[in-house]
Amino acid sequence: MSPPGRRHRTPARLRLAVGVALLAVPLLVAVVGPALAGDAAPRSRPFDPGGAFGTDFVGRDVLRQVLLGGRSVVGVALAATALAYLVGVPLGLLAALTRRRWLDELVMRPLDLLLAVPSLILLILLAAAAPRGPATLVGIVAVIGLPEVARISRAAALPLAHGPAMEAMRLYRETWWRRAVGHVVTGSRRVLLADAGVRFIGALYLVATASFLGVGVAPDAADWAVMVDRNRAGLLLQPWSVLVPAALLVALAVGVNLVADRLLADRDAAAGSGAAGDAGSRSRAAHRDAPGARVPAARAPLDDGAAGPPTPPVDACAVRVVGLDAEVAGRRLLAGVSFTVAAGEVLALVGRSGSGKTTAGRALLGEAGPGVRLAGRVEVAGRPVSPATPPPPGVVGYVPQQPSAALNPVRRIGAVLREVALRHTRPERRTPGGPPGDATARATVNRRSAVRRAVADVLARVDLPADREFLRRFPHQLSGGQQQRLVVAHALLARARVLVADEPTTGQDSLTRRDVAHELRTLADAGMAVVLLSHDLHLVRAVADRLVVLDAGAVVEAGPAADVLAAPRDERTRRLLAAAPAAPRAAAPAAAPALRVGDLVAAHRAGARRRTVLRGVTAAVAPGGCLAVVGRSGSGKTTLARCVAGLHPPRGGTVGLGGRPLAGTLDRRTRADLAAVQYVFQDARASFHPHRSVLEQVSRAAVRLRALPPTRARDAARRVLGEVGLAADVVARRPDRLSGGELQRAALARALLAEPRVVICDEITSGLDTVSRDRIVALVDRLRRAHGLALVVISHDRDVVARLADHVVVLDSGQVVEAGPASALLTAARHPLTRALLHPSETGAGPVTGPRP
Repeated sequence: MSPPGRRHRTPARLRLAVGVALLAVPLLVAVVGPALAGDAAPRSRPFDPGGAFGTDFVGRDVLRQVLLGGRSVVGVALAATALAYLVGVPLGLLAALTRRRWLDELVMRPLDLLLAVPSLILLILLAAAAPRGPATLVGIVAVIGLPEVARISRAAALPLAHGPAMEAMRLYRETWWRRAVGHVVTGSRRVLLADAGVRFIGALYLVATASFLGVGVAPDAADWAVMVDRNRAGLLLQPWSVLVPAALLVALAVGVNLVADRLLADRDAAAGSGAAGDAGSRSRAAHRDAPGARVPAARAPLDDGAAGPPTPPVDACAVRVVGLDAEVAGRRLLAGVSFTVAAGEVLALVGRSGSGKTTAGRALLGEAGPGVRLAGRVEVAGRPVSPATPPPPGVVGYVPQQPSAALNPVRRIGAVLREVALRHTRPERRTPGGPPGDATARATVNRRSAVRRAVADVLARVDLPADREFLRRFPHQLSGGQQQRLVVAHALLARARVLVADEPTTGQDSLTRRDVAHELRTLADAGMAVVLLSHDLHLVRAVADRLVVLDAGAVVEAGPAADVLAAPRDERTRRLLAAAPAAPRAAAPAAAPALRVGDLVAAHRAGARRRTVLRGVTAAVAPGGCLAVVGRSGSGKTTLARCVAGLHPPRGGTVGLGGRPLAGTLDRRTRADLAAVQYVFQDARASFHPHRSVLEQVSRAAVRLRALPPTRARDAARRVLGEVGLAADVVARRPDRLSGGELQRAALARALLAEPRVVICDEITSGLDTVSRDRIVALVDRLRRAHGLALVVISHDRDVVARLADHVVVLDSGQVVEAGPASALLTAARHPLTRALLHPSETGAGPVTGPRP
């Protein structure tokens, strides 16, 4: 079998070569053709076969008409596409970037009305009202394409315009140009580039249609589209007069698409090689203090069906992985990983960040990151699986680590759930008899009712509401925990035989983690094979039957979960399991609060209505102290933190800093107030621009908030980044070259560079292994003491609360149900929810509160 790199590169290069050739021929004819056409020869008989391609419908030489006919159609299509983008992209970006809904409606609703009119009718109407000519045709085609360009630009820009990276830039009042162009346009360019190829082809067809209708060019003009239309009557007499211009138009369309696809693939592969390749180097760098794992020699490429050991029956072995290697840019991500998972069994893959868990999990889906080459053998449900032969739809369910990445940001969650259920839900069987029309109607009703019941049942299983208000929300209107449970619901609706769960409890409270553990165990008991990729050792202890420990891409220990957890043999496994429960901190001496929140009320917009999520919350934290905010997922913790930071406008109450009130939004706060309150996001990777170095982005906080020149700002950034343990060569890289723990430290450094008085940390240890978590917690505690910071920590992790917090506030449905010193709430809480969240060993089997919002 040929090497995987060569096997994958050859078809891609062939497609690129074919695309360039197809694109070059019509473009060369269009550009150079008029110079080669020469003087017009006397006309002869129509459709005369004499000459190279004969004559056309009026007796002109077809070859000369072909040489002259490309400039008009290609030129008009290019000009119309460029004009549509020059107008449509700014309009789409304006609608996406604005935080005023009325402006979005003002921009997009007229374009939607224009989009509702069929393009052919719009072409005829506009052509009838304007003078004939090429300029008119350019304008008409641009107007027809404008609404779609604006729509696509807005859809591509929306996640970037309102994501964590944009909010991080707003926190240090980055310039509009860097936010809009440097971040949003740069992040959208791949989508716009792909659309530009499609849009150019659409413009070509519109120009051709206009020529057929006699709009824009004369009926006998030298134009490829006109030639196809006017000469079709003589197709049998003189086929070249139709086939040659038609072939040039088809070659142009296919060539543009092939070249655009290859350009996008190259960009993704370059980005993926950097990210994935450095992940392998990060993994080894993180473990250089541990005994080096032996890396076996490279194995055969990932086998699509080669002979091997006999595959057990599906019910005996649902997943079989033998000698799985993963390599990118010469770096090894996985080295000889082997394991099996039986139906009804839970296998946990554990290890430090960057150890290769996600790469192994994605291999079960037949997926690999850009530039990653797999070798070895993977079987799922008795079938070989590889990137070339993925498992059939519905066989493998996947719950990703970042649920927002798996949810469509522009579709309502109810519509997506019903679509998934429709694909995998069987309607009730009906009794025979009755007219055919009635039978069809009954079948449709039965199918719809089955879909509704399936959606409601699954939402109940993952503890999400099934009412109309919830189903009409968009993913960004859910908390992180609700998004995670929604992704689990998708997998349950698909009725998968194998479930790959990548950190399913990231950012979840202890009660939800217990529910997830129960659900995973229930799925396994029902016969599903579950592959769990997790740092959550509590979850692993609760559900895993067998355990595989990865380190630097290699298996260092494997066996029954109870045996490995009780008596690990490898030193790296012992370090991974060594975290001890933290003792509560003593309360800090009483002092004037640095931050005070009084009777805070906040709401989220749900269409035309508002849903209150905070109800009269009061809390305070002193300089050098730490306030921990805990509660179930969706209880309002992050909304409270965002109100304090100015990222979410409160509807009532006050946020005070040092005895004076702060403005409710970032735009109304002074630079000094922005610098005084800094926010560290839960998803550190999403809070950085992917295409700029970490050093450059961190230094911008000092440029914008402290008015330092760029050179001094970079020096200050290097100093603070060094303080959090990041070397100069590390921060000179882009964010995709850093691990999750390194990016969390960089995010802390960015906040510290503003010289704040208050730092808000929103779930900054979620998704980290125990070793990385302990390092981050120790770092935060040291920085708080060294800088005298008032710290607000949002966390579901009891150990994090115990190590950092002086005081704790417990939220439930947006209200404070208990507050007090951390030592009291961690040892002798009064409210049942507090005991369930902070005394997990006392939690019984049943829920302690009603359904979550």
